[in-house]
Amino acid sequence: MKIYECKDSPIKVFGLMNFYKNGSLRRLPEEIMEKFPQLCQLGNRSTGGRICFRTNTKKLYIKLVLKTFIRDHAIPQIGSSGLNIFAGDRKKGLFIGNVFPTGNKGTDPLVTGTTLELDGTMQDITMFMPKNEEVENVFIGIDDDSDIEEPTPYENKKPVIFYGSSSTEGGCAGRTGNAYTAFLSRWLNMDYINFGFSGSAKGEPEMAEFISNLPMSVFVYDYDYNAPDVQHLANTHEPFFKTIREKNPDLPIIMLSRPNYACNVEDSEKRISVIKNTYENAVNNGDKNVYFISGKTFFEEADVFACTIDRIHPNDLGCYLMAKEIYKTLAPVFRKTVDTENRENN
Repeated sequence: MKIYECKDSPIKVFGLMNFYKNGSLRRLPEEIMEKFPQLCQLGNRSTGGRICFRTNTKKLYIKLVLKTFIRDHAIPQIGSSGLNIFAGDRKKGLFIGNVFPTGNKGTDPLVTGTTLELDGTMQDITMFMPKNEEVENVFIGIDDDSDIEEPTPYENKKPVIFYGSSSTEGGCAGRTGNAYTAFLSRWLNMDYINFGFSGSAKGEPEMAEFISNLPMSVFVYDYDYNAPDVQHLANTHEPFFKTIREKNPDLPIIMLSRPNYACNVEDSEKRISVIKNTYENAVNNGDKNVYFISGKTFFEEADVFACTIDRIHPNDLGCYLMAKEIYKTLAPVFRKTVDTENRENN
Protein backbone atom coordinates (compact mmCIF):
# COMPACT_ATOMS: atom_id res chain seq x y z
CA MET A 1 0.00 0.00 0.00
CA LYS A 2 1.21 3.50 -0.89
CA ILE A 3 0.77 6.05 1.92
CA TYR A 4 0.37 9.82 1.50
CA GLU A 5 -0.14 12.70 3.90
CA CYS A 6 -3.01 15.05 3.11
CA LYS A 7 -0.36 17.76 2.64
CA ASP A 8 1.34 15.80 -0.16
CA SER A 9 0.86 16.60 -3.84
CA PRO A 10 -1.33 15.88 -5.79
CA ILE A 11 -3.80 15.87 -2.88
CA LYS A 12 -5.49 19.24 -2.33
CA VAL A 13 -6.84 20.79 0.87
CA PHE A 14 -9.64 23.34 0.45
CA GLY A 15 -11.40 25.70 2.84
CA LEU A 16 -8.58 26.21 5.34
CA MET A 17 -6.97 29.50 4.42
CA ASN A 18 -4.03 29.05 6.78
CA PHE A 19 -3.09 25.80 5.02
CA TYR A 20 -1.96 27.72 1.98
CA LYS A 21 0.41 29.81 4.11
CA ASN A 22 2.18 27.24 6.25
CA GLY A 23 0.46 23.87 5.90
CA SER A 24 -1.51 24.23 9.13
CA LEU A 25 -4.92 22.55 9.09
CA ARG A 26 -6.74 25.42 10.80
CA ARG A 27 -9.11 27.98 9.37
CA LEU A 28 -7.93 31.27 10.90
CA PRO A 29 -4.47 32.88 10.78
CA GLU A 30 -2.69 33.63 14.04
CA GLU A 31 -2.91 37.40 13.62
CA ILE A 32 -6.71 37.25 13.68
CA MET A 33 -6.84 34.96 16.69
CA GLU A 34 -4.56 37.40 18.52
CA LYS A 35 -7.16 40.12 17.96
CA PHE A 36 -9.98 37.81 19.03
CA PRO A 37 -8.81 35.56 21.89
CA GLN A 38 -12.30 34.06 22.05
CA LEU A 39 -11.68 32.57 18.61
CA CYS A 40 -8.44 30.77 19.48
CA GLN A 41 -10.06 27.39 20.04
CA LEU A 42 -12.59 27.82 17.23
CA GLY A 43 -10.05 29.26 14.79
CA ASN A 44 -7.69 26.34 15.25
CA ARG A 45 -10.36 23.89 14.15
CA SER A 46 -10.57 22.42 10.66
CA THR A 47 -14.24 23.34 10.24
CA GLY A 48 -15.18 23.63 6.56
CA GLY A 49 -11.97 22.00 5.39
CA ARG A 50 -12.03 19.39 2.62
CA ILE A 51 -9.35 16.93 1.48
CA CYS A 52 -9.74 16.12 -2.22
CA PHE A 53 -8.08 13.87 -4.78
CA ARG A 54 -8.83 11.32 -7.50
CA THR A 55 -7.88 7.66 -7.32
CA ASN A 56 -8.65 4.31 -8.90
CA THR A 57 -7.79 2.26 -5.83
CA LYS A 58 -10.05 -0.58 -4.71
CA LYS A 59 -9.06 -0.21 -1.07
CA LEU A 60 -8.86 3.27 0.42
CA TYR A 61 -7.19 3.47 3.83
CA ILE A 62 -7.62 6.65 5.87
CA LYS A 63 -6.00 7.46 9.20
CA LEU A 64 -7.12 10.55 11.11
CA VAL A 65 -4.75 12.10 13.67
CA LEU A 66 -6.30 14.69 15.97
CA LYS A 67 -4.76 17.24 18.33
CA THR A 68 -7.98 17.50 20.33
CA PHE A 69 -10.87 15.19 21.21
CA ILE A 70 -14.05 17.00 22.25
CA ARG A 71 -17.25 15.34 23.40
CA ASP A 72 -20.24 17.31 22.13
CA HIS A 73 -23.56 16.68 23.87
CA ALA A 74 -25.51 17.79 20.80
CA ILE A 75 -23.61 16.17 17.90
CA PRO A 76 -22.64 12.52 17.36
CA GLN A 77 -18.90 11.83 17.50
CA ILE A 78 -19.05 11.13 13.75
CA GLY A 79 -20.04 14.76 13.14
CA SER A 80 -17.99 16.55 15.76
CA SER A 81 -14.73 14.60 15.44
CA GLY A 82 -14.84 12.63 12.19
CA LEU A 83 -14.09 12.75 8.49
CA ASN A 84 -17.17 12.38 6.27
CA ILE A 85 -16.23 10.82 2.92
CA PHE A 86 -17.83 10.96 -0.53
CA ALA A 87 -16.77 9.29 -3.79
CA GLY A 88 -17.58 10.25 -7.37
CA ASP A 89 -18.81 13.39 -9.07
CA ARG A 90 -19.31 16.01 -6.35
CA LYS A 91 -22.82 16.95 -7.40
CA LYS A 92 -23.91 13.30 -7.29
CA GLY A 93 -21.28 11.92 -4.93
CA LEU A 94 -21.90 8.69 -3.05
CA PHE A 95 -21.47 8.80 0.73
CA ILE A 96 -19.07 5.94 1.46
CA GLY A 97 -18.26 6.24 5.15
CA ASN A 98 -16.74 8.06 8.11
CA VAL A 99 -13.48 7.97 10.02
CA PHE A 100 -13.90 9.03 13.63
CA PRO A 101 -12.49 8.31 17.09
CA THR A 102 -14.62 6.05 19.22
CA GLY A 103 -12.79 6.47 22.52
CA ASN A 104 -13.34 2.79 23.32
CA LYS A 105 -11.24 1.16 26.01
CA GLY A 106 -7.78 0.34 24.73
CA THR A 107 -8.09 2.73 21.78
CA ASP A 108 -6.15 5.96 21.44
CA PRO A 109 -8.95 8.43 20.58
CA LEU A 110 -6.53 10.81 18.84
CA VAL A 111 -5.54 8.31 16.16
CA THR A 112 -8.10 6.27 14.25
CA GLY A 113 -8.17 4.57 10.86
CA THR A 114 -10.39 2.57 8.56
CA THR A 115 -10.35 0.93 5.13
CA LEU A 116 -13.13 1.59 2.63
CA GLU A 117 -13.97 -0.48 -0.46
CA LEU A 118 -14.18 1.19 -3.88
CA ASP A 119 -14.87 -0.13 -7.38
CA GLY A 120 -11.44 0.65 -8.84
CA THR A 121 -12.56 3.29 -11.34
CA MET A 122 -10.82 6.67 -11.34
CA GLN A 123 -13.04 8.97 -9.29
CA ASP A 124 -13.02 11.97 -6.99
CA ILE A 125 -12.76 11.52 -3.24
CA THR A 126 -13.97 14.42 -1.09
CA MET A 127 -13.48 14.28 2.67
CA PHE A 128 -15.25 16.84 4.87
CA MET A 129 -13.08 17.49 7.94
CA PRO A 130 -14.26 17.48 11.59
CA LYS A 131 -16.32 20.36 12.94
CA ASN A 132 -15.02 20.47 16.50
CA GLU A 133 -11.42 19.32 16.30
CA GLU A 134 -7.92 20.49 15.61
CA VAL A 135 -6.47 18.10 13.06
CA GLU A 136 -2.80 17.14 13.20
CA ASN A 137 -2.75 15.15 9.96
CA VAL A 138 -4.67 12.78 7.71
CA PHE A 139 -2.91 9.82 6.07
CA ILE A 140 -4.26 8.25 2.89
CA GLY A 141 -3.37 4.76 1.68
CA ILE A 142 -4.08 3.33 -1.79
CA ASP A 143 -3.29 0.03 -3.50
CA ASP A 144 0.27 -0.34 -4.82
CA ASP A 145 -0.97 -0.78 -8.39
CA SER A 146 -3.33 2.23 -8.26
CA ASP A 147 -2.88 5.91 -9.04
CA ILE A 148 -3.66 9.20 -7.32
CA GLU A 149 -4.32 12.47 -9.16
CA GLU A 150 -5.33 16.06 -8.50
CA PRO A 151 -9.07 16.41 -7.81
CA THR A 152 -11.55 17.80 -10.29
CA PRO A 153 -11.44 21.58 -9.83
CA TYR A 154 -14.24 23.39 -8.07
CA GLU A 155 -16.23 25.60 -10.40
CA ASN A 156 -15.27 28.84 -8.62
CA LYS A 157 -11.71 30.13 -8.54
CA LYS A 158 -12.41 32.26 -5.44
CA PRO A 159 -14.24 30.63 -2.50
CA VAL A 160 -17.67 31.54 -1.21
CA ILE A 161 -17.22 32.83 2.35
CA PHE A 162 -19.82 32.13 5.04
CA TYR A 163 -19.73 34.14 8.27
CA GLY A 164 -22.03 33.47 11.17
CA SER A 165 -23.03 31.42 14.16
CA SER A 166 -22.81 27.80 15.33
CA SER A 167 -25.48 26.95 12.75
CA THR A 168 -23.18 28.25 10.02
CA GLU A 169 -20.37 26.27 11.61
CA GLY A 170 -22.34 23.06 11.15
CA GLY A 171 -24.18 22.66 14.44
CA CYS A 172 -25.85 20.33 14.79
CA ALA A 173 -25.60 18.17 11.70
CA GLY A 174 -24.99 14.50 12.44
CA ARG A 175 -22.02 14.48 10.07
CA THR A 176 -20.02 17.30 8.53
CA GLY A 177 -21.22 16.57 4.99
CA ASN A 178 -24.73 17.45 6.18
CA ALA A 179 -23.96 21.00 7.31
CA TYR A 180 -25.96 23.42 5.17
CA THR A 181 -22.74 24.85 3.77
CA ALA A 182 -21.58 21.34 2.79
CA PHE A 183 -24.87 20.55 1.03
CA LEU A 184 -24.47 23.72 -1.01
CA SER A 185 -20.84 22.91 -1.77
CA ARG A 186 -21.78 19.48 -3.16
CA TRP A 187 -24.83 20.63 -5.09
CA LEU A 188 -22.92 23.46 -6.80
CA ASN A 189 -19.40 21.95 -6.90
CA MET A 190 -18.51 25.05 -4.89
CA ASP A 191 -15.36 25.86 -2.91
CA TYR A 192 -16.04 27.71 0.33
CA ILE A 193 -14.58 28.88 3.64
CA ASN A 194 -16.61 28.45 6.83
CA PHE A 195 -16.25 31.33 9.27
CA GLY A 196 -19.10 30.19 11.49
CA PHE A 197 -18.03 30.68 15.12
CA SER A 198 -20.20 29.20 17.82
CA GLY A 199 -21.37 32.02 20.11
CA SER A 200 -18.46 34.20 19.02
CA ALA A 201 -19.27 35.87 15.68
CA LYS A 202 -20.93 39.14 16.66
CA GLY A 203 -20.35 41.40 13.69
CA GLU A 204 -17.12 42.93 14.99
CA PRO A 205 -15.68 45.73 12.81
CA GLU A 206 -12.23 44.11 12.86
CA MET A 207 -13.68 40.86 11.52
CA ALA A 208 -15.52 42.71 8.78
CA GLU A 209 -12.25 44.42 7.83
CA PHE A 210 -10.41 41.09 7.77
CA ILE A 211 -13.04 39.39 5.58
CA SER A 212 -13.32 42.38 3.26
CA ASN A 213 -9.71 41.88 2.19
CA LEU A 214 -10.07 38.19 1.31
CA PRO A 215 -10.64 36.92 -2.24
CA MET A 216 -14.20 35.61 -2.51
CA SER A 217 -16.81 35.01 -5.18
CA VAL A 218 -19.87 35.43 -2.89
CA PHE A 219 -20.25 36.52 0.74
CA VAL A 220 -23.02 35.04 2.93
CA TYR A 221 -23.60 36.21 6.50
CA ASP A 222 -26.09 35.23 9.19
CA TYR A 223 -24.64 36.01 12.60
CA ASP A 224 -27.88 37.23 14.20
CA TYR A 225 -27.97 34.05 16.33
CA ASN A 226 -24.91 35.41 18.14
CA ALA A 227 -26.10 38.98 18.56
CA PRO A 228 -26.98 39.19 22.28
CA ASP A 229 -29.98 41.38 21.56
CA VAL A 230 -31.73 43.23 18.75
CA GLN A 231 -29.97 46.50 19.56
CA HIS A 232 -26.55 44.88 19.16
CA LEU A 233 -27.65 43.53 15.78
CA ALA A 234 -28.91 46.99 14.76
CA ASN A 235 -25.62 48.57 15.80
CA THR A 236 -23.45 46.14 13.85
CA HIS A 237 -25.30 44.64 10.89
CA GLU A 238 -25.31 47.52 8.40
CA PRO A 239 -21.79 48.71 9.31
CA PHE A 240 -20.56 45.15 8.69
CA PHE A 241 -22.20 45.16 5.27
CA LYS A 242 -20.77 48.56 4.37
CA THR A 243 -17.24 47.48 5.29
CA ILE A 244 -17.48 44.46 2.99
CA ARG A 245 -19.11 46.46 0.21
CA GLU A 246 -16.58 49.30 0.32
CA LYS A 247 -13.71 46.94 -0.52
CA ASN A 248 -15.81 44.75 -2.86
CA PRO A 249 -18.15 46.95 -4.91
CA ASP A 250 -19.28 44.15 -7.26
CA LEU A 251 -19.37 41.23 -4.81
CA PRO A 252 -22.69 39.38 -4.40
CA ILE A 253 -23.67 39.61 -0.71
CA ILE A 254 -26.43 37.44 0.74
CA MET A 255 -27.95 38.21 4.17
CA LEU A 256 -29.80 35.58 6.18
CA SER A 257 -31.77 35.64 9.40
CA ARG A 258 -31.76 32.77 11.87
CA PRO A 259 -33.75 29.64 10.99
CA ASN A 260 -35.64 28.99 14.25
CA TYR A 261 -38.19 31.73 13.55
CA ALA A 262 -41.10 29.92 15.17
CA CYS A 263 -39.40 29.49 18.53
CA ASN A 264 -39.66 33.22 19.35
CA VAL A 265 -41.69 34.95 16.66
CA GLU A 266 -41.63 38.40 18.26
CA ASP A 267 -37.84 38.48 18.65
CA SER A 268 -37.35 36.88 15.22
CA GLU A 269 -39.48 39.56 13.55
CA LYS A 270 -37.42 42.31 15.18
CA ARG A 271 -34.18 40.75 13.97
CA ILE A 272 -35.56 40.24 10.48
CA SER A 273 -36.52 43.91 10.44
CA VAL A 274 -32.94 44.93 11.24
CA ILE A 275 -31.46 42.71 8.53
CA LYS A 276 -34.07 43.68 5.98
CA ASN A 277 -33.38 47.33 6.73
CA THR A 278 -29.71 46.81 5.80
CA TYR A 279 -30.84 45.14 2.58
CA GLU A 280 -33.42 47.78 1.64
CA ASN A 281 -31.03 50.65 2.34
CA ALA A 282 -28.50 49.04 0.02
CA VAL A 283 -31.07 48.53 -2.73
CA ASN A 284 -32.34 52.10 -2.34
CA ASN A 285 -28.75 53.30 -2.72
CA GLY A 286 -28.48 51.52 -6.06
CA ASP A 287 -26.86 48.26 -4.96
CA LYS A 288 -27.81 45.59 -7.50
CA ASN A 289 -25.87 42.70 -5.99
CA VAL A 290 -27.35 42.31 -2.52
CA TYR A 291 -29.86 39.63 -1.47
CA PHE A 292 -31.99 38.86 1.59
CA ILE A 293 -33.35 35.50 2.79
CA SER A 294 -35.70 35.37 5.76
CA GLY A 295 -35.17 32.49 8.16
CA LYS A 296 -38.95 32.34 8.44
CA THR A 297 -38.98 30.44 5.12
CA PHE A 298 -36.48 27.72 6.00
CA PHE A 299 -38.72 25.23 7.78
CA GLU A 300 -42.12 26.14 6.32
CA GLU A 301 -42.51 22.83 4.47
CA ALA A 302 -41.91 20.71 7.59
CA ASP A 303 -42.81 20.35 11.24
CA VAL A 304 -40.68 23.28 12.43
CA PHE A 305 -39.99 21.65 15.78
CA ALA A 306 -38.61 18.55 14.06
CA CYS A 307 -35.93 20.65 12.36
CA THR A 308 -33.78 21.52 15.38
CA ILE A 309 -32.30 19.54 18.24
CA ASP A 310 -32.90 22.19 20.90
CA ARG A 311 -35.15 24.90 19.38
CA ILE A 312 -31.95 26.65 18.25
CA HIS A 313 -29.56 24.49 16.22
CA PRO A 314 -30.76 22.78 13.03
CA ASN A 315 -30.42 19.01 12.87
CA ASP A 316 -29.78 17.14 9.60
CA LEU A 317 -33.31 17.81 8.38
CA GLY A 318 -33.02 21.48 9.32
CA CYS A 319 -29.66 21.85 7.58
CA TYR A 320 -31.04 20.20 4.45
CA LEU A 321 -34.09 22.50 4.36
CA MET A 322 -31.89 25.55 4.96
CA ALA A 323 -29.64 24.52 2.08
CA LYS A 324 -32.64 23.99 -0.22
CA GLU A 325 -33.96 27.47 0.49
CA ILE A 326 -30.58 29.22 0.27
CA TYR A 327 -29.86 27.35 -2.97
CA LYS A 328 -32.72 29.20 -4.69
CA THR A 329 -30.87 32.50 -4.22
CA LEU A 330 -27.27 31.33 -4.20
CA ALA A 331 -27.32 29.07 -7.27
CA PRO A 332 -28.06 31.73 -9.94
CA VAL A 333 -25.77 34.23 -8.20
CA PHE A 334 -22.99 31.65 -8.00
CA ARG A 335 -23.33 30.60 -11.64
CA LYS A 336 -23.25 34.20 -12.80
CA THR A 337 -20.10 34.79 -10.74
CA VAL A 338 -18.45 31.65 -12.15
CA ASP A 339 -19.29 32.75 -15.70
CA THR A 340 -17.68 36.14 -14.99
CA GLU A 341 -14.58 34.47 -13.52
CA ASN A 342 -14.27 32.23 -16.58
CA ARG A 343 -14.55 35.16 -19.01
CA GLU A 344 -11.91 37.12 -17.10
CA ASN A 345 -9.53 34.13 -17.15
CA ASN A 346 -9.96 33.38 -20.89
